[in-house]
Amino acid sequence: MERKIVGIDLAGKEKNPTGFCVLTTNEKDSAEVTLVYTDEEIIRNVEIAKPTIICIDAPLSMPRKGEYFRKCDREMISRGYRVLSPRIPSMLILVERGIQLAKRLRELGYRCIEVFPRATERILGLEKERRVNQDKYDALLCALTGKCYLNGKYEAVGDEEGIIIIPSTK
Repeated sequence: MERKIVGIDLAGKEKNPTGFCVLTTNEKDSAEVTLVYTDEEIIRNVEIAKPTIICIDAPLSMPRKGEYFRKCDREMISRGYRVLSPRIPSMLILVERGIQLAKRLRELGYRCIEVFPRATERILGLEKERRVNQDKYDALLCALTGKCYLNGKYEAVGDEEGIIIIPSTK
């Protein structure tokens, strides 16, 4: 059965490149990876792909009032991942963009999950080749996380405040 998974390595600002990957899974997986900029470009490419799931590398929620990290962030840090607080001033633009983009995509009927490509890279034992664009590579890692998710080989880290999906280590 063919499924399409979109991976998005979201940039905080539309003037910066966002990695966008469409992973098509069937007997032989194939990936198309590109750079996009605006939310409209992202949505247009999603509508063309019609994916089963969209995996976004950006916080899709804020910590509770008075908190600096969400539970999922604290748990990822305890596992040795370098996760930034959504409350860091430089992260606020990315968080707001991620929340709004996911909201728009969900309104269009798509399922969106938050992912963390560095965890996927480590868990799956992958490594970026020197000349590969980082944004495109991270978008592919996002899509690979979605494949694990759809295959039931994932872990949901966090709680109702925020969940990060990572591949299962089992």
